[in-house]
Amino acid sequence: MLRMKRFTLNQFVACLGITAASAGSISFAKGLEDMPPPVKGEQDTGEPTSPAPAPDGLTPKPPEATAKVPAEAQTAAPVATEEEAQDESAKLEPMVEPGRAERFLNENLVIGTSINMVWPTRDGSGWKPSGSGRTGSSDLLFGVNVPNSALGLRKNKKFRLKGTFRYSPVVVAGTQESKPYRGVWEGYHAGLEGHLKYPRVKGMTVVAGVEAGLVFVYLDALDDFQTPTSAEATGAILTAHAGGDWEFAPNITLGPRVYLGFGGFQNYQIGAATNFAF
Repeated sequence: MLRMKRFTLNQFVACLGITAASAGSISFAKGLEDMPPPVKGEQDTGEPTSPAPAPDGLTPKPPEATAKVPAEAQTAAPVATEEEAQDESAKLEPMVEPGRAERFLNENLVIGTSINMVWPTRDGSGWKPSGSGRTGSSDLLFGVNVPNSALGLRKNKKFRLKGTFRYSPVVVAGTQESKPYRGVWEGYHAGLEGHLKYPRVKGMTVVAGVEAGLVFVYLDALDDFQTPTSAEATGAILTAHAGGDWEFAPNITLGPRVYLGFGGFQNYQIGAATNFAF
């Protein structure tokens, strides 16, 4: 009987050990099930992830991850300047060819002006200039190239013809029939002008031409009387001129001019002229 009690006690002790071991295993397994799954970042990189901020705000918020920029992207592309942008836009725009009329004007039109000293007279009308008779003027010239073949001449690169129109107002002062006047003689001249390159002087062109025109008179009496109609009579004038041009810039020339006028009005004019070609 005593042997059976001892055996039963041993069995009881063994049963307690088995029961304790089973309980420990169940608790460990349950603990593993209750653990949260690992963070994806820890699985990929193996680096610990900072804990999420606690509701009470005591745990600091982890720094936000910044995306890494490749070295090629960090190098900023060169910014085009305004001139380069205009050049690129000009290349993209289609070239528009000028029309026939525009091309003709660009290749043949000439505009000029001059500053002159003038000695104007008018024979047969009783007009007498005051003082030395010298006065000043500034005229405006328009010229268009004329083909040599239009006048039956051979084509020549050294010789060119131009049809011209010149507006030349002259300030005058004098007496007529013993009455003093002051005013303007406005001259409108149309003619033909020849240009011949002079090879002995580099850049020089000899200029000569003839003109026919009309002069309109506008006078104001200096005394308290009305200007008579005879004092403002219009007259014709023929003019010959000569000079030279030097090209000191592309399509810009400068040179002296001398004009001699005959007819209802006479004048002697000397000055300097500037022409601009297109």
